[in-house]
Amino acid sequence: MNMLLANGVSEIENMEKNVSKFASTLDKLWDKLIDFGISIIIAIVIFIIGKIVIKLVRKLIKNIFNKSSADEGAAKFVDSLVKFAGYVIVIIIICGQIGIETTSLITLLGTAGLSIGLALQGSLSNFAGGVLILLSKPFVIGDYVLINNVEGTVTKIDIVYTTLLTPDGKVIKCPNGEVSNNTIVNYSNQDGRRVDVKFSIHYDSDVEKAKSIVRDVIINSPYVIKEKDSDVVVMLLDESSVNMETRAWVEPVNYWNEYFYLTEHIKSELEKNDIVIPYNQLEVKVTNGN
Repeated sequence: MNMLLANGVSEIENMEKNVSKFASTLDKLWDKLIDFGISIIIAIVIFIIGKIVIKLVRKLIKNIFNKSSADEGAAKFVDSLVKFAGYVIVIIIICGQIGIETTSLITLLGTAGLSIGLALQGSLSNFAGGVLILLSKPFVIGDYVLINNVEGTVTKIDIVYTTLLTPDGKVIKCPNGEVSNNTIVNYSNQDGRRVDVKFSIHYDSDVEKAKSIVRDVIINSPYVIKEKDSDVVVMLLDESSVNMETRAWVEPVNYWNEYFYLTEHIKSELEKNDIVIPYNQLEVKVTNGN
């Protein structure tokens, strides 16, 4: 009888222990559910804030592109890239908040990014150069520029290439990585471009007369800007000639027209007025060997 009572008491005690453990487990599970719920709420708040921040950043970048003369495709590409990168950062933050291990994820993304970066090193360099050009705006569409010994009118600025149209009708694609790392000469930033045409006269010719003739050529040119001071100067007293040069100002678009006009008319007007233009001559003397 006593044994039966003892066994009954033992079973009751075991049952109480199991109930106590179950209640404790429920309490812990409830606490975890509460913590998880709080984490979910915080994650939702982070997502909403992140979405607002991404939207503001995209709007800022869009305004920058609108103020520039960048290509619409380039603007859309940068917008998509910013959107993608922004949401990746937000997702990583949310994963860390709800307890998901982010170290491996970040390592995986870093490894993938490094591999892609090495594979697309040239393209990424051009992309970075394109971003710098769009932000710093050393030139805009329509400017006449000299880049890496290539000159022409800028017709298009993409995120990877800048397109130039040369005076002889060639279309040249310049990688933006090289463009941003080279000296850029922009002939269109000012309200005029100076045309320098070199020519020479004989030492026996009248320098002042020659200067007066060339000044008249400049004044009569249909391309020269009359409001700007133009002149003719002596550049060098060479061995067999007096080397001179023009100083004529024109609109950038008329540079080559003025250059060809001056080259042709300077020669013809000097010759009309008996101003000798020297040229190299080879004298050969033949002597009798006897």
